[in-house]
Amino acid sequence: MAPLYVHALTDTPVRRWTENGRTIDSIPIGSVFAVCERRPEAPPLSEDELRWQHAIVIRIATEVPAVLPARFGSLVDARELAAVVRRQHAAIEEALAVVRGKVQMTVRIVVKAARSTPASIAATGRQYLELRQREASPRVPPRLEAVLSRASRYVARERREKTPAGAVVLYHLVERADVDRYRATLHGVAALTISGPWPPFAFVPEIWS
Repeated sequence: MAPLYVHALTDTPVRRWTENGRTIDSIPIGSVFAVCERRPEAPPLSEDELRWQHAIVIRIATEVPAVLPARFGSLVDARELAAVVRRQHAAIEEALAVVRGKVQMTVRIVVKAARSTPASIAATGRQYLELRQREASPRVPPRLEAVLSRASRYVARERREKTPAGAVVLYHLVERADVDRYRATLHGVAALTISGPWPPFAFVPEIWS
């Protein structure tokens, strides 16, 4: 039997469907369901395949209250999948509880590049820790932090990262019912590019290692 290509994990089964000759089904593993298709090998990394998987995950997210999208290329056999889910069961259950009823909003901010000291050459231990913290959660100009704070009442979780091009990307986990109010608080700010709602891609724990 062909291996399973995992698109997402849920705690509610998704009804089976077939599209373009590919059948998507829910495989129960205890209280978790792996939404998969059977295929002999992982798909090649291409724009078409990325778009296909993205569309599948979005469809899953419209049918269940909690979804954890799998990373691209998650091809496993049934035994390995069961072992991973059982080994990471606590982390999966916790993550499903966090994202239940919520969606991801993504805010992109282009900030003026500033010269900074790499953490690797910090002069003191305190400076090293401060620089590492800054790298882990990059800051934006105070004016924009004040704007973002207006939306904080709707944000259950936040993740930040800095791109190689110098932009800061914020991932916000927001209740589905609050999306319009969240957008309204940030509307009209030229420095912010807002997209979503999306499935909670940025809030999935690393379970496949």
